[in-house]
Amino acid sequence: MNERDWRALATLLEGLGLGLGLTDAQGRLQLRNGLHVPDLRARGTTIELSDGRRLRIDSPARADLRPAGGDGDTRFRLLAEHSVDLIVAVDLDLAIRYASPAASTLLGWAPADLHGHTLAELVVPEERAAFIARHFTRAAGKDAGPEPFRALRRDGSARWVEARVATLPPGNGLGDYLVTLRDADQRRRSEEALGQVNAELSLLAATDALTGLPNRRQFDATLHKEWFRAMRDGTALGLLMIDIDHFKALNDLYGHQVGDLFLAQVSAVIRHNVRRAGDLAARFGGEEFAIVLPGTAIGGALEIGEVIRRAVAAHDFSAAVAGGHRISVSVGAAACVPMAGGGAVTLVSTADAALYQAKRNGRNRVEALE
Repeated sequence: MNERDWRALATLLEGLGLGLGLTDAQGRLQLRNGLHVPDLRARGTTIELSDGRRLRIDSPARADLRPAGGDGDTRFRLLAEHSVDLIVAVDLDLAIRYASPAASTLLGWAPADLHGHTLAELVVPEERAAFIARHFTRAAGKDAGPEPFRALRRDGSARWVEARVATLPPGNGLGDYLVTLRDADQRRRSEEALGQVNAELSLLAATDALTGLPNRRQFDATLHKEWFRAMRDGTALGLLMIDIDHFKALNDLYGHQVGDLFLAQVSAVIRHNVRRAGDLAARFGGEEFAIVLPGTAIGGALEIGEVIRRAVAAHDFSAAVAGGHRISVSVGAAACVPMAGGGAVTLVSTADAALYQAKRNGRNRVEALE
């Protein structure tokens, strides 16, 4: 900051009833405003700047808000009337005694029309109790920072604002609290839009682009979570590994683009037949799929695998290639009640071994290891 900026800050703080002093690294005073009180009665904060200088901001231990020149009221009103923030002075019962001109632009109220109303009336009803508890009760934090809430405009619409509340000293002529309301509507909309974008990006990062099913990363995370949940609850956890039979020959015959169409349609069949809440069907890799089945023993896993096998065999693939093409899948099933010391990788290995057993035994079948 240059000299001009420091002096502007000093003037602003003076108008708000705060003293400022700036010293060099050796403690020599470089700048002060009319309210700076360097003795021990001052309640303030000292900040050491990166260049060795020290900045002291004081709250003088005296009852008025006026600086030494006696023009504190004028300075305050100049600041308040030219601020884009709405500045409100209220009594202990939150009755409004002063409102700055920004009331018109922020909330649609003429400042004079707010007299006789309370600050609580400017908060949407469902948030009033929380707002008052945060800023105006004994339990309220002394340094409660701004927190967005919805303020009521005169036309009944709501607008996101942030509030800062400062306790005023007795006899100041304004009230008991000084409340600054700042427009947060645009920022709130930006945060919501950013949150939506982040959610969409997270979904994309967990989704296989070709099939629309959860990808391998999401499968691993879900299996890990369900493994420890089942271990905690002492319940069974089932797993199916599914592979499209002779898929390489299919790609060689029709090309990879048509092969992708077959993959997408098989995934749609799998998704349609995995309907229980908590079950997860994912693309494991290539032409292989995996299904996590919480709360499912081996018998139930075999039944679901057979439903999927039959559904794929009966599906009409003419949308992928004229005249259609018969597709079958081999399915390996596994299930266990997880125990401490084990890991989900053992369940995957068992289901994978069952899948290769199904392939060795002729494909288009569902098997589990004995």
